[in-house]
Amino acid sequence: MCRECYIVSELFNAAKSHPHQNYIPSLAFINEMLKQERIELFAGDCPLEEVEKHLSDELHYTIKHCFRCKSCKLYFLIGACIRGVPIYEIKENIETVNFDNILWGRFGTLYKQNSR
Repeated sequence: MCRECYIVSELFNAAKSHPHQNYIPSLAFINEMLKQERIELFAGDCPLEEVEKHLSDELHYTIKHCFRCKSCKLYFLIGACIRGVPIYEIKENIETVNFDNILWGRFGTLYKQNSR
């Protein structure tokens, strides 16, 4: 795990203590890392700027995003559910993740539509 991943790992560990309250602030921190090109949006439902709108509209049950570290290629999954607890996961391997089944949107480098 590189320095960038360690930062996100610590963010996720801290966020789990109060997952609902920490979801939007965690996304804001990740968005700053995206702007600095330290990580990339690998796959996600929507641009990060639209997350709060989609959560308040409640047109989708979940909103998920997967980010990839540009240095060591570790993956970070973060997601919210309008009726459940947000997820904060770190994955070394995403071969078993079927993004076409878990995402309703098609954003990120996996889909050749990078939001940043």
